[in-house]
Amino acid sequence: MLANVIRLYFIHISAFGAGVLSIYFPGLDIIVSIIYLLVIALEAHRAYELPLNKKIIIVLIWQAPAIFFAGICISRLNFMGLYEYAIFMLQFWYTPLVGLLSLAGITVYSDKPLYYYLLIYLPFISCFYYTALASINFRKLINCS
Repeated sequence: MLANVIRLYFIHISAFGAGVLSIYFPGLDIIVSIIYLLVIALEAHRAYELPLNKKIIIVLIWQAPAIFFAGICISRLNFMGLYEYAIFMLQFWYTPLVGLLSLAGITVYSDKPLYYYLLIYLPFISCFYYTALASINFRKLINCS
């Protein structure tokens, strides 16, 4: 279980570097985001044999920083001025997905763009994404086709 968490953090930090470098080249950031999602899917497939409670623990530890800052954004808790930095920290944490997030630039509510709300809910979407893919037996799906 600890190995899964370490691999997820390694993937995330490596993708962070790739995301930062790809921002300077139009279109490459979207490709890096898609590759990141595919690599996370492959990592989730490695956790297929684990029980559901361990999968949930793994994903909660992996997304703990994002869940913390999203909770601050949702609750509007302003402990020592942390509320003002919470959305920035979410953007920082989700740098690997910045290419896909940049596609959601429309304003939807209260003069805030859609990606603002996506950033707040992305920790929960990421938890669901990993847990759902870790629960699917891809070998059985391939053999049924």
